[in-house]
Amino acid sequence: MSVLQNDKGQGIDDLKNYLVVNQNIMPAIERGSGAEVVAEDGRSYIDLEAGPGVSSVGHSHPAIVAAIRDQLERIVHIPGRYHSRRTLELARDICDYAGNGLKRVFFANSGAESTDGAVKIALKHAVNRGRKGFGIIALQHGFHGRTSLPLALTGIAKQKRGMGPYGTFPGVTHVPAPYCYRCPLKLNPSSCGLKCAEEVETALHTSVVGEAAMMIAEPVLGVGGAIVPPAGYWPKVEEILKRYDVTLIHDEVFTGFGRTGKPFAFHHFGTKPAIVTFAKAIGGGVPLGGFIATEELGTAFEPADHFTTYGAKNMLGMASGSAVMGVLRKENLAERAKEAGTQFMEGLRALQSKFPILGDVRGLGLMIGMEIVSDDKRTPAPKLAKALEGEALKNGVLISTTGVYGNTLRVTPPLVISAEQVDQALDRIGRALATVSQSPAAA
Repeated sequence: MSVLQNDKGQGIDDLKNYLVVNQNIMPAIERGSGAEVVAEDGRSYIDLEAGPGVSSVGHSHPAIVAAIRDQLERIVHIPGRYHSRRTLELARDICDYAGNGLKRVFFANSGAESTDGAVKIALKHAVNRGRKGFGIIALQHGFHGRTSLPLALTGIAKQKRGMGPYGTFPGVTHVPAPYCYRCPLKLNPSSCGLKCAEEVETALHTSVVGEAAMMIAEPVLGVGGAIVPPAGYWPKVEEILKRYDVTLIHDEVFTGFGRTGKPFAFHHFGTKPAIVTFAKAIGGGVPLGGFIATEELGTAFEPADHFTTYGAKNMLGMASGSAVMGVLRKENLAERAKEAGTQFMEGLRALQSKFPILGDVRGLGLMIGMEIVSDDKRTPAPKLAKALEGEALKNGVLISTTGVYGNTLRVTPPLVISAEQVDQALDRIGRALATVSQSPAAA
């Protein structure tokens, strides 16, 4: 029997029809190690997606495998309301890693659940303080998950099309993102004085219903197209929020745990969020998420205000998360992300000088975006971007297309990617760019 068929003689094309329609595509991945994966047909690929962002410590890292195997022989799920030392120690380790006064953790199962819990505790905190409103500020181009409340916070319209009232929530106001390549205010980014940050204060006076309870935003926007704000953006926004006593929540589901070259992306900007959400990388491939809060925010809930069946009781997640924290420190992966990110950015900018369709290259660490355009007016070229994704796949590179306009290819490989693999990936992307640039669509 072929490895490409099951015991009933069914190939992948037959089996995939049992899934609800989604964006899953070929090839069918069978195994992986480090920054490479292998498909059922035996072909290897350099993985520039990592899940996306999940497999930050690499596929099948021996420390993760050993931790999960050991935990399986002990207990898989802690019943009900009871503590486990492993959960408590992981919470402590995450708080130590984040620093900045963040010292209380709630564990969930995914990024969307992490967002939901963070907003919920911030709203309870607003009630406890006697706030006269529950407005929530979020960013255009931001992404916070696909369940109802996180989808309402998401500032990407195509995520919500055809969903009717699903994905709406009262009091949510979106403000312009710090997207300098396509300034939403049509200003010159070099001399605008961070007007996009000032739009937060404008919204507090014009759009937010009652008093604002919180602002939630990714410090670097991932699904929105790897958008990196100017250095002064977040300090200016934080100053505004402090003046109006508004809680700042940073969504670090994608950017957390070393991806941007520091433990969390907010460390680049010097902000002190009251809550930080996390997921993806912390589980090492096992579903795990949550949020970290300051003492004040982390004690806003009363017992039974919030709970999940798994989360802190998911001992495979706790074991894997503990191993991830160990690998992050032992292998100095934040620094490795910084070095590999610099190598990628230099290589991609060299390609940018050769291929005009590569309109912008931006990033922080190993959160990098390549924006594809069709002309010198920066017209988004989503079909070209998809073609480039397909050519990269043919050349042995997994990479995904994202962004509000569907024209940004996102580079988010495992943080363990080697310098040699980066060079190989750049060579293969270069060959893909050469092919796509010669297509009629690029003319």
